[in-house]
Amino acid sequence: MKSLEELLSRQSEMTIHLLASAIQQYIHEQWQQVLQQSKEELLRIYDTAGEAAYGTYAQRLFRPVQKQLKQAGVLSEPRFPGTLSTSREWGPLDGRERWMWCVMKQEKGAPFGTIVIRFFHDHTQFRVPHRPVVLALEETETHAIVEALSYTSAHFKNAGA
Repeated sequence: MKSLEELLSRQSEMTIHLLASAIQQYIHEQWQQVLQQSKEELLRIYDTAGEAAYGTYAQRLFRPVQKQLKQAGVLSEPRFPGTLSTSREWGPLDGRERWMWCVMKQEKGAPFGTIVIRFFHDHTQFRVPHRPVVLALEETETHAIVEALSYTSAHFKNAGA
């Protein structure tokens, strides 16, 4: 992953689309590697604590992004990639999808957009069937974010009903 600082130095300003693209590229390069490096431990966690294993995996996958955001002076609310309380989940037990989001802003600036992470997982066994997907929204207010995501996905909309 090219550092966010490097990307910023070549751009006149950070956009939510540029940021989403950089994060998606990192995920594309790293999601399986992080999964394989931690697989035995994640299986043990799943056997003893269930879905907490996905939280451990997400922390390991997204920690480098969190560090680079901080180094680049980009803040998120809530902390990247989002929290369970600001997310929605749906799907069959063996094919769940959770959408988490966080609003992004420069240290000394107004929010410039929202990053949404689509995280795929299984509730019947420890399995991440697809790499996470990053969506960029220009909306920054909660009601507008929920409305935009509801327009994007009927599943998202129905999960909040």
